[in-house]
Amino acid sequence: MKKIFLLFTICVALSANGQALQQEINNIKTDINLVSTQKLDTSLDALVAQIGDKRIVALGEDTHGTKEFYELRNAITQKLIKEKGFTMVILENPYEDMELLSQNLQTQSLDSLMKNHLFSIYQSQEMKKFLTWLKKYNQTHTTIPFKGCDDSYREILPALITQELDAHMTDEIKETLKEIKLRVALEPNAYYEKFPAKKPEKVDEYGYNREIYRLLLKLEKEVKKEQIESKYLEELLANGKNSYINYELIFKGNIKTRDIVMAERVAYFAKDPTAKIIVWAHNAHISKEVIIDNEIGLMGRNLKKEFPNEYIAIGMSSFSGTYSYIKNRFINDNHNFDDELFTSDYPTPPTNTFEEKLAQNKSEAYYFPITSRIKEICKKLTKQKLKLFGYSKNTEKDYYEVNPAVMYDLLIFIKNTNHTISLNN
Repeated sequence: MKKIFLLFTICVALSANGQALQQEINNIKTDINLVSTQKLDTSLDALVAQIGDKRIVALGEDTHGTKEFYELRNAITQKLIKEKGFTMVILENPYEDMELLSQNLQTQSLDSLMKNHLFSIYQSQEMKKFLTWLKKYNQTHTTIPFKGCDDSYREILPALITQELDAHMTDEIKETLKEIKLRVALEPNAYYEKFPAKKPEKVDEYGYNREIYRLLLKLEKEVKKEQIESKYLEELLANGKNSYINYELIFKGNIKTRDIVMAERVAYFAKDPTAKIIVWAHNAHISKEVIIDNEIGLMGRNLKKEFPNEYIAIGMSSFSGTYSYIKNRFINDNHNFDDELFTSDYPTPPTNTFEEKLAQNKSEAYYFPITSRIKEICKKLTKQKLKLFGYSKNTEKDYYEVNPAVMYDLLIFIKNTNHTISLNN
């Protein structure tokens, strides 16, 4: 009898906490109007006001294939650039590819640039709409760079460095750069077949790529010796070292995870106190706390730690609908971004999800700040699950027991969402 009473008491408490959460959200939420571009813009006024003077604004998404999230990020980004003077957008996409996309934005077709330089999941009509706006905006205003913070495809790097060093070549720089190009272009066995005298006793990928990292350090010293001053060259070398440093660290029993690499790439730009940056990345990466496997969330956690008063994380969540995904590959296993976009309904969610509670609100789309009161209530809502879908097709296992109240500063919620439309449609 005591056990039954205790269980009843717990259920009543959980129900009361759920009601308290609903009441608090209802008191502070702002509805989003998705009917037109103008109405959407107006409905985001309170969100921009709540961002205040933060200068690193991370805009998340609980799937990479949700139409409405792209529309929202597009609208918020435009608003921050026009009204708050933001100076850069950074996407969860390979750094070097984003350099080529940005450099050719005004001269090449958007479809071609997107297919060559964006992860397949981003090759959508919604992303094209943003790039169309950015292209037009950059024609009449100070250029807004579109950067990348994700894993790199290194064959692009030497060409970018060569282009920047073209007017400053010395024999020493030329030789170092030539060696970097060869090692990046060739697989280890092919390289040592071409240069047998350089072949070590044991050939392995880690040792081979460690030499590229050391060559980048050598090139950096040669540039300093020649007093070559180029902010962009400094940026290229910093990101090049970031790409190859793990091959050095692995010999010391250490490694930088993907989230750490992304954090460092964003931080490189944020160290300029005049920079105002918008980051487009997954909800899991922008989280202010590490949430999965002691690794996912390190990006947001590290940025919050390094820029405590300047970083703000805005999550985007949904309850039901459809989403886009890709099949049978990792996002960065090769440089052929030719995966087909597929669509699926959301799986039946497990019990006790945070989205289910948010969906009980009468509003179809809204946002709210994570107040101290919401944090207090969420601590009592034990074992809440949150949807965190990646690039592939997902199941109910991709709802994770996390606390969104410690992950984000604001949360945008849309009850029912739709999949993105492929660029090919």
